[in-house]
Amino acid sequence: MAVTHETITVGCLSLNLTRFDHSDNSNQCFSGGNCSTAEIRSGSLTTDWLSAHIFLRSVAICTNLAFVLAVYADKTSKGGPRLLIGNLAMCSFLYCITILPIYTLQEWLPPGEMPSSCTIIAPTMFFMAAISWADVSLSVNRTVAICFPLRYNNFRGYKITCALIAASWVISVFVPAVIGSGTGVNYVVVMLSSNSSFCTISTTNNLGAFSVGLCIPIPYAFIGMASMAIYSTAYVRMRNPPANAGEAARVKRMINKRLVIVKAMLVSLLWNVVCSTPVLLTTSVPADDIRNQTLINNLNALIPGLLYALNPLIYFWISPAYRQSFLSLTRCPQQKKTAKVAPSATAGTSSQNQGASVQSRVTSVMKSGKVDTKVWINSVRK
Repeated sequence: MAVTHETITVGCLSLNLTRFDHSDNSNQCFSGGNCSTAEIRSGSLTTDWLSAHIFLRSVAICTNLAFVLAVYADKTSKGGPRLLIGNLAMCSFLYCITILPIYTLQEWLPPGEMPSSCTIIAPTMFFMAAISWADVSLSVNRTVAICFPLRYNNFRGYKITCALIAASWVISVFVPAVIGSGTGVNYVVVMLSSNSSFCTISTTNNLGAFSVGLCIPIPYAFIGMASMAIYSTAYVRMRNPPANAGEAARVKRMINKRLVIVKAMLVSLLWNVVCSTPVLLTTSVPADDIRNQTLINNLNALIPGLLYALNPLIYFWISPAYRQSFLSLTRCPQQKKTAKVAPSATAGTSSQNQGASVQSRVTSVMKSGKVDTKVWINSVRK
């Protein structure tokens, strides 16, 4: 078979190995777009790799569910920020419970029982864009909170927050609508063996390139620039505090509190860049040479599970509030009741508490300036 595309352009999409039969038709591609097939003889995924994929995808579902529950149970974050973080957590969780199981079915089912892997590209890009732009909405909120604190009280209201969430979902619908219709993109099926292949896309015009860029490159570039602006502003404000000591302490506490989510966003961004490296390497490899990149292909299939399995843990690692809220959910009711009635770590014994009470009464009598023996004895006896 002739290779119709010299270079495969993946854009924001991680390659996913799948099995389906090409014996009847070598161009079993998504009907909405142009398609070509590049046949490349190579071995398919081994059982060890497939087991690793299933394990990481299962962990991703569990960690993202834990993230959703932690955001729901957290009472320290209120109003707009809580809705924005909840939107981000829910987008990631929906991706894990819908797209990742489909990947697993494509890899395990016999050839011919699953449709072309190209059919899953548009839904995958929908969730990728939803997650990316949910991050953008959160970064906009944090930018206003730190760079423009005087305007933040109005900006964090429910109306503006809901408008940000709605805008992110509109973009998420636009991306798969363009990609799914085949406007500006070609679908490329790469045959790894007689019954193993993966599907990717190649942009053909500016609209296709722009729609693919809306998936990850554009939003995460915005998040990176917003993070730089936030940290620069925070550094300047903390280096030049107000003259009043009380006001300076208040500003410092406020900035440190609002920087918690920004730190998690920045680490998450770096983690996405690390996970995208194998995909970027594949985009620079001609289709005929992919047969020599078996390890990269396996890593590409491993990326979605690895990315979303560890990404929620970043927020648990950086934010103590989410750790505490999740742990409070995992306790059984009896443990919660015991924790409420248990004495504090600083509480002493009964005799110690009685002695402290007597001493406080004596001190109050002495401070009055009139030390009457009868009053003093009565105070001690009480």
